[in-house]
Amino acid sequence: MDLYQLRYFLAVVETQNFSRAAERAFVSQPTLSTGIKKLEEELGSPLFNRDKRRITLTAAGSRLLPRARTIIYECNAAKMDASDHSATQRLQVGIHPLLPIKQIARLLSDYKKSHSEVQIALKQGSAEELEGWLDEGRVDISIGLPPSTEGKVQFEKLLTTKCVLAMARNHPLASRAVIPMQVLSRRDFIHRSHCVTETEVTRTFARAGVNPHIVFRTNEDDKAISLVSEGVGICVMPDILHASSMVMTPVEGVDISRTIGISWSADKMNDLVNGFQHFASSHRWKGRVAGPQNLEWAR
Repeated sequence: MDLYQLRYFLAVVETQNFSRAAERAFVSQPTLSTGIKKLEEELGSPLFNRDKRRITLTAAGSRLLPRARTIIYECNAAKMDASDHSATQRLQVGIHPLLPIKQIARLLSDYKKSHSEVQIALKQGSAEELEGWLDEGRVDISIGLPPSTEGKVQFEKLLTTKCVLAMARNHPLASRAVIPMQVLSRRDFIHRSHCVTETEVTRTFARAGVNPHIVFRTNEDDKAISLVSEGVGICVMPDILHASSMVMTPVEGVDISRTIGISWSADKMNDLVNGFQHFASSHRWKGRVAGPQNLEWAR
């Protein structure tokens, strides 16, 4: 059993996709698949259940997972102890408030598992601030909206997030595949005042003569999700904010979306920035959303 095989194994576990795992491990997909196959042959058991929809761990894979993580962690720790600690690398990452912090936390947690020598510093700001910080060198890379102008800042799309209606799982509208906009009038609403799509949503409702009853205005996503989950009100929010306690369904006539990606300054690119860019690109940004809705288009 070789370390590279365990790294391939963990990459597949974390991305749930062989193509993204290969990108994360900086190898071709055939190379990664061959490494996984050799590991399975050595262990005498398949590690993954493979089907068209998803990749899951077998019983043998589940048993291997904690040990593989421990081995890789101890290997990285040994390298750190044996190396010059002054060589620690620091990466400054800018993030847009549209991104749920749980997604960012999961990305950084996965990244640190295989890059324990890198210190991460986060800096949150608007699209304009992030673009300026990249130009000034105050952040090395950022995750957010596309740059406003073409220039030194390079951009790679990660996902598209669309505004949908979020409601409690037992809400009367939760069983519908699509919600007519007119039925939202006078419904109890949670208003997310900080969202970059807030103005578009408000104008779309106004043009259609839809006048919901605002129960609460908030600039905190966790509060909005909690209130929606408990049935206090419904809310229009980006589908990237999905939670198991809510159903998210498209609204007829509401076609509002945002592209989210990773940006970096072309003249400040280095191995550290390049490595993080590839890692973020292979990250599973949008999980499966339960409910009657069909949101797979935005992956």
